[in-house]
Amino acid sequence: MSRWLNNPVAIGVGTREIVVGARAPRLLRLRQPVSTAEPASVAIPEERCCTEPGALDALRAALAETLIATAAADDVAAAPQEGVQKRSAYMVLDDFWGNHAILRGDFRTLRARELEEIALAHFTDTYGIDGASLVVRFSVQRGGRALFASAMSRALHDGIHDVSASEHVGISRLRLCLPEMLNRIGDAAEGGEALLLFVADELMQAVMIEQNRWVAYDAQRLFPGDARDASRLAELAEQLFERSATRANLRHKDCNIYLFGVETELEPFEARFATAIRQAPPADSSPAHRLMECAQ
Repeated sequence: MSRWLNNPVAIGVGTREIVVGARAPRLLRLRQPVSTAEPASVAIPEERCCTEPGALDALRAALAETLIATAAADDVAAAPQEGVQKRSAYMVLDDFWGNHAILRGDFRTLRARELEEIALAHFTDTYGIDGASLVVRFSVQRGGRALFASAMSRALHDGIHDVSASEHVGISRLRLCLPEMLNRIGDAAEGGEALLLFVADELMQAVMIEQNRWVAYDAQRLFPGDARDASRLAELAEQLFERSATRANLRHKDCNIYLFGVETELEPFEARFATAIRQAPPADSSPAHRLMECAQ
């Protein structure tokens, strides 16, 4: 069997596509070239887009295709299923598949179980969802006065693990996109106050920053065409700011806004905020492909 068949994989789960690619360990990437197999991409049928069954079926197909493609790239025959060793995988999902929140309070002395109960209570109260149907992840921000929490459907979470296991892949890391992006941005606002705006095709998310701390979160679903309409996005960004501002005297005209995600015109944002700063535009690839690259 090819040595590459057991390498880790990176998986991007979008709303319309699943992309799976090789994720060679860092030492191997430094010492020798990785497999030349192209990432496997499986589209979710239009009538099943944005549905958990559609995503799980596409994931199964993409993982099966990856095994075949990796074997072909190494010029070996795919081993029988019973002989394939389990590969590990890092997975990043579009934020459409979950919910986020930044809760404010004094979390400095609370234990992990207590923090989980607080996060579950928030999502249950906000969305009217049974807490038992959710999987929650959380982290206390520096200073202990804010809790960043994420929740996703337990059915989707468990379904991903079950489908992956059936294809001899073990999910070692599964995250929504926003926490990954925030951890990579670092001190984007350089110690000041700013609004970070993340725009995808179906969702726009805003994170308020004060003194390099995440202090508030809000999101807005987007309708078809919204993501390409800069004026509409700027209008929605102002609404998100009004709902996220933590001080009554903080005005959007005094706040910088940092734009991530789809490329858009800056002028409508500059008219509403102190400064509009576009971060590096996304690569010319599909959203699911960019999620897969994030998982790498």
